[in-house]
Amino acid sequence: MKTKPLKFLQTIYLGDRGITGISMDTDNGIIKIHIDCISRIRGKHWDHYTDEDLENGAIVFSGCKKFFFDTNGMLPSNFIDIESVEQTAADEYTIVFDVSSYSFDEKRLVPAKLKIVFQNVCLESQDGRVITE
Repeated sequence: MKTKPLKFLQTIYLGDRGITGISMDTDNGIIKIHIDCISRIRGKHWDHYTDEDLENGAIVFSGCKKFFFDTNGMLPSNFIDIESVEQTAADEYTIVFDVSSYSFDEKRLVPAKLKIVFQNVCLESQDGRVITE
């Protein structure tokens, strides 16, 4: 049984993890956010639970309607975190990721956001296994 998107996303811990890539299948409305390690939260807090870690996994969004990526000119680096998730219609959700990067040239943190409007979400392991709960 597939878990509802809001509840499912509450089980994902990204913490001090890094974004390694973004891929899109625009014909099918799919966006994959590739991350070096995705952990799961199985209680009230993450509490360093690693039994279900996905090394080099992806958060896969389907039924994508909108995609916004504002990096202020910086490439994303070793940081990604879920800033907010909300249901915006009966079958539509919006997620905002913080993908800010430190600029050594400017000696400051450069804010960056990734926003996706989608209908469904799952995880995908490096070997293609799909996780919906």
